[in-house]
Amino acid sequence: MKILNFGSCNIDYVYSLDHIVQAKETEMTARLDVFPGGKGLNQSIALARAGAAVYHAGCIGQDGGMLARVLSDNGVDISLLQTVPGQSGQAIIQVSAEGENAIFLYPGANMALSEAQIDAVLSRFSAADMLLLQNELCHTDYIVRRAAERGMCVMLNPSPYNEQIKKTDFSALSYLILNEVEAKDISGCELPQDCLRYFRQHYPALKVILTLGDKGCLCFDGERELCQRAFCVKVKDTTGAGDTFTGFFAAEIAHGADSAEALRTAAAAAAIAVSRNGAAPSIPTMEEVRCLLQSSPTEQGAKADDLRTRIEAYVRDHIRTAALEELAGELGYSAVYTGTLVKKLTGRTFSALLQEERCRLAAHKLLCTDAPVEEIIEQVGYKNASFFRRIFRQTYRQTPLQFRQSKGDAK
Repeated sequence: MKILNFGSCNIDYVYSLDHIVQAKETEMTARLDVFPGGKGLNQSIALARAGAAVYHAGCIGQDGGMLARVLSDNGVDISLLQTVPGQSGQAIIQVSAEGENAIFLYPGANMALSEAQIDAVLSRFSAADMLLLQNELCHTDYIVRRAAERGMCVMLNPSPYNEQIKKTDFSALSYLILNEVEAKDISGCELPQDCLRYFRQHYPALKVILTLGDKGCLCFDGERELCQRAFCVKVKDTTGAGDTFTGFFAAEIAHGADSAEALRTAAAAAAIAVSRNGAAPSIPTMEEVRCLLQSSPTEQGAKADDLRTRIEAYVRDHIRTAALEELAGELGYSAVYTGTLVKKLTGRTFSALLQEERCRLAAHKLLCTDAPVEEIIEQVGYKNASFFRRIFRQTYRQTPLQFRQSKGDAK
């Protein structure tokens, strides 16, 4: 199976900072690095390092020689990559000391793609091939429609989310790989499990992979729901981690792996990527990924990881009504054993785990909505407002109102 990646190419300017700069704030940067980047370029390199035969299509500017070279040097076929007048796409990336990032993009040559170019590229592929697509190019909806007409396996990563995505026919997709924010934007649902249900209800044939950062990912592969925990590593820079995950997942599917195997490989690749700086430079080889997989927990450990994921997912998805007895029923164990299992796998009692998740959700709502505190208290499942306020203050060292006013910065 050949893989065509219609993808963006950017020059990344990465600024290392103590924290992400806020409005009206100026911060001195400790370091500036310039890397090849763009979601498309990153995913093509990840595909190639995972052992896939990948063709990269798109546009670069007259300053994009470095971008073409890095793709070619990594074994990506660039015969379908066009150079156009003007500048290549650019990304300005802030990376905090904790490894979090904030990004803004100048699309540049990525927006020079024409429908005629799209048709010419797709004419070289057939129903036996796969298309991988992000949303940093123009004509996303047209590319999806034309590829589906050819019978290709179409895999979309709808990032960054914008109005263009609303034009895309999701029923023409084979796979959708997206994060929590994108899933909420598309579905209107708050909780990950509800997002999955939305896609299953509206697009029953669509295979959905929902990435959850350090909580791993959820997947519905058309037949079953799967959970994959994130591998535990020291995070340096999360830039490009999602692209690494997507590229390795797509490569594994193209090689005939089942969804569970592909998810585990992709999660391992992403873990290695976040332990390094940069986007494209952080992407591991398949040999490195195999080494991590071989040194990872045994099947018994993997089962424990799966149970922990199911426990945490249950608490998130039943935030208002969660009960140990109901969780026990879902897991098929007694309530006593389930309580012991929760403590062993999460390091907290069921009650403490529930309170922590309720406080986390309440904090999110305080920062992201204008809902009154009393309404939020009810939304996250507390009937005793005084108890909630005490727990919240113990957790965040502020009252809910102080937390909202300070935008979450502890005093």
